[in-house]
Amino acid sequence: MSLRFAVLSLLDIEPGSGYDLKRRFERSVNHFWSASHQQMYRELHKLHGEGLLNCVEEPQDGRPDKKVYSLTGAGRDALASWVATPAAAQKIRDPFLIQVFAGHHLSTEQMRAELATHLRQHRDKLATYQAQNARFYRRPAEQQQKLWISHQPLLLGIETEKTWIRWAEQLLARLDQEIEAQQ
Repeated sequence: MSLRFAVLSLLDIEPGSGYDLKRRFERSVNHFWSASHQQMYRELHKLHGEGLLNCVEEPQDGRPDKKVYSLTGAGRDALASWVATPAAAQKIRDPFLIQVFAGHHLSTEQMRAELATHLRQHRDKLATYQAQNARFYRRPAEQQQKLWISHQPLLLGIETEKTWIRWAEQLLARLDQEIEAQQ
């Protein structure tokens, strides 16, 4: 259900083609909601069929016509209604944390190696988020002002990754102490 409102939200900011939407999705919503290219296009077609989106075909030289989507009045109303509905807080669902919970079945070295792999991934994700954040601040001031609330999930993502990294570094230090004590 949330993909439809992610699509509506992105098109509320600016009309675009499916390709444009996927690129914008990857630079924004993707850090807290995922969807494949196929899911995105299915949702666009469904929303258009429900009368929540307009679709205008723009001719292109040597390529198929480009379909540019925008919100209809009904689409804006649906988005506004959904945004006004309270959302339940979500619990963390991370398979790696189950592995840590059952980590006593691994050697300290195995747990350390697995944790180091995840730590690299979270550091990479933090770098990606920080690059997206820098791009936000290169926008004109009026766009920053208009989109400041939409920017908040990215800032939460940055803080979440920093917290995860700090936790993992502390756990790695403890695992290193355990390994050293075993030698």
